[in-house]
Amino acid sequence: MAFNLSLAKKSDASVAMSSPWHSNFRNYQQLPDTKVVRTTFFINTAAIAVVLGLMLWLGFREYHIYNLATQIAGSQKEIDAHTRANREALRLNKAFEVESKKIAEAQIFRQALMNPAEFVTLLGQTLPKAITIESVEARLAESNVGVTFMVRGQVAGVAGEAAGVAAGYVDMLRAHPRLGSVFAAINLANLSRDARSNSLTFDISLRVKADGKEKK
Repeated sequence: MAFNLSLAKKSDASVAMSSPWHSNFRNYQQLPDTKVVRTTFFINTAAIAVVLGLMLWLGFREYHIYNLATQIAGSQKEIDAHTRANREALRLNKAFEVESKKIAEAQIFRQALMNPAEFVTLLGQTLPKAITIESVEARLAESNVGVTFMVRGQVAGVAGEAAGVAAGYVDMLRAHPRLGSVFAAINLANLSRDARSNSLTFDISLRVKADGKEKK
């Protein structure tokens, strides 16, 4: 019986020790965080890292845009400088071409078998009374290898008679010793009625021989 009593007493003591001696009224949500590193620290650190990353990205992007703008401005400045130089070169080249053409024309006229002064003199010596010369023009041939003289004038008289006078004048120019040796072709280029003066207007073309050997 004594053995049973001692066991009963020990069980009663353990029951008495395990039961709380008062009620637990603690609110865990309102209790302060007693961790060594708080959770808010990680949240704030992550947020700051994200903000710094965005700032660095924006800064690099702005620097890249600024660098591109600087390069574009430099390239545009160089293009403008080259454009001005190119325009000046084109202007000088155009002026050079004009002057070169004038020099070439002068050289061809100097090398021609007959100069304009001599040609006008011969026209005056061979001019019939019924014909009036209005203009004489010397120009380069289309191939730039010879000179062509253009004579424009008027023939007085009725249409048929005036046309015969103009044709006879062309034949006389072809038969002239000096003119025939200089010009490769002497042709009546145009013959038309001038209503204002009641006469015929004619154009005669005289093409100088290129090398002095071409025959009519």
